[in-house]
Amino acid sequence: MAPNVDPGILAPDVVRDTYHISHIAEWFHAFPHVDITFSSVNTTFDPSNSAYLEALGIIIAVPGFYLILTLLAFLIFFLCRCCDSSFKRKRKITPLKWTLGFFAILCCGAIAVGLYGNEIAHRGIDKIESSAVNISEVLTNVKGQSIKIESLLNDDVDQDLQKLEGLFNVVQNISLRDFFDNGLERMKENVTIGLNKVNDINHKVDSMNFQNIPGIIDEVEFIRWLATIGLLCLLIILCLTLIWGVIKHSRCLLILFSVFGLLSVVICWVLVSLYVGICVAGSDFCLDPEPFLYQQTSGVVESGVLTYYIHCDDKVQDPFNKAISEGSKALKNVNDTLKEIKEVTDEIIFPDKGTVIKETLAHLADHIDQTGRLLEAVVSYVKCYRINQEYKTAMEAACTGTLEGTAFMLVSAVGSGLLFTVLIWVASHTWIHIRKKPAVENIDEEDPFLPRSSTMMQSRRNRETYGSTGFRPRSSHTPPQTPYFNTSLNGHSGNHEDHNYLHGRYTPPPAYDQLSGGHLMGHVGSKMNYQA
Repeated sequence: MAPNVDPGILAPDVVRDTYHISHIAEWFHAFPHVDITFSSVNTTFDPSNSAYLEALGIIIAVPGFYLILTLLAFLIFFLCRCCDSSFKRKRKITPLKWTLGFFAILCCGAIAVGLYGNEIAHRGIDKIESSAVNISEVLTNVKGQSIKIESLLNDDVDQDLQKLEGLFNVVQNISLRDFFDNGLERMKENVTIGLNKVNDINHKVDSMNFQNIPGIIDEVEFIRWLATIGLLCLLIILCLTLIWGVIKHSRCLLILFSVFGLLSVVICWVLVSLYVGICVAGSDFCLDPEPFLYQQTSGVVESGVLTYYIHCDDKVQDPFNKAISEGSKALKNVNDTLKEIKEVTDEIIFPDKGTVIKETLAHLADHIDQTGRLLEAVVSYVKCYRINQEYKTAMEAACTGTLEGTAFMLVSAVGSGLLFTVLIWVASHTWIHIRKKPAVENIDEEDPFLPRSSTMMQSRRNRETYGSTGFRPRSSHTPPQTPYFNTSLNGHSGNHEDHNYLHGRYTPPPAYDQLSGGHLMGHVGSKMNYQA
């Protein structure tokens, strides 16, 4: 019965072409790698090389240096605006508001490019995780089949051999007994050889520990993907806040954007430094990954095993071939010896032990056959086709999808940083010219408990002066009324109403009349009688 093996593992006609590398990787790999003395450095990805790390650090520091210059420019700008008094003059800010709206929309578009790149990079990392899971499953299957073989040979087969050895001790014929003893001894030796070869295969594969890698990739990528989405959404909300402030003509919202815009500029250029370092280092790795892989697996995985799985062609020697062939040969010898013993036992009649011997030989044959099927499964799993295909899939996902997505996020961070810089300049120049309108207070002029303003006092004073004297004050722009002429002065007697009107105009306030004790009223009355 053939073992249950994935057909993809046994496919000998697997395409052995190299993985695809994006042109972006070649472009970032061409970045000048120089040290502090501007000497060229080897572009091979090697984190353990201090010269390479120094060159990579210089590339990362360029956006940081630009950020420092930008912050210094902002500092000088705000200092100059504080000392400048010309901004107090009222200016038209409509062009500034249109400029803010236009660049805010552009900034939202640049941030959307970052969201798109984040999704592309996420898909690429998911493919890397899937390939790591498949490689881990292959290695786990090899280990699992090896453990089953070891258990069969150490437990079941060994017990059957010991049982047969005890049963054959009752044979009286010396030559026949020697034949059985020699056969059992050969089978024990071959079982030991087969067990050792399976352990050799398991030891070479067991050092390739991929079980924890998929889980680490999944956790780190989930945090990175979610944090990137959250950060970019916050930046978009900040741009929408600016647009709303422009629409509402809100000084507070523009000031709020200017403050958080500075923080956004810092975040954008820090992300630029991070993405530049990832793109350059990733490109260096994609173009020549083998030195780093050999360095990381040195002392853990045999170089021949790593080369076998990376290249997987006819020019590379199979490191498992010798162990597989010797183990298969040992099992074949056990099976052949067992057949010889069965042929002899079928011709001999054992009193009282024949049935037990035949059943034990049948169990031993079944265990050997089961061990052979498990060994075939191990051979199929350790072949390079499946692991090599998953390796190329992971490398292509890293060097195309993940790298291109990171490049999109780099472009988004650069564009957002520049646009936020422009928006802060324009917003700071706009909110300075927005004046807060004074609040209109409805004050009851007749309320004696409220303080009177100077305008109210002057108006009240003009009314009292004009009403008491009959003359128009100088500060009043109201046309003078037609003066009243008493016809009695010309020898004509006036009517009673005119006299009462004149009497009312020259009658002092009651409070003043009471204070004077009526003397003033008497004087005025005598004067009026004289005029009459």
